[in-house]
Amino acid sequence: MSEARELSNIPYDDLVVDARFGPYDETVTEDLAARLAGPIGAQTPTAFAPPAVYPILFLRALRRAMGGIPAGSILAKQELEFHAELPVGSQVHVTTWVGSKEVKRERPFVTIEFDIRDDSGKQILTGRKIIVWPTGPGEQA
Repeated sequence: MSEARELSNIPYDDLVVDARFGPYDETVTEDLAARLAGPIGAQTPTAFAPPAVYPILFLRALRRAMGGIPAGSILAKQELEFHAELPVGSQVHVTTWVGSKEVKRERPFVTIEFDIRDDSGKQILTGRKIIVWPTGPGEQA
């Protein structure tokens, strides 16, 4: 898979388990933290990145790696495991990869994994999104 290829155009059979992308550099800005802290009732400005920041960082990396989540997909499950707090203003490095793929109930499921680390290499967050992969007209998994 090349970085120019859009995820929504990648057939299920062409996804490669353990294909890794990144790390991609992102900065947790005060603006981003404030916009995402407000809806959860946190006072702004906040010293640490609110939990809602991490899925945004993951989606940005996924967009850069594979063009984003495919049109017609269904998010079946999302899991986040927090390892350390991240101060606002920190730069992080996001790596993403295809963790697994399987057909269940005649539907293709893809697990996209991600890892977020700070500049020192300290693990901040790991997570995964399990996606029901779309098939085109007439295609079957």
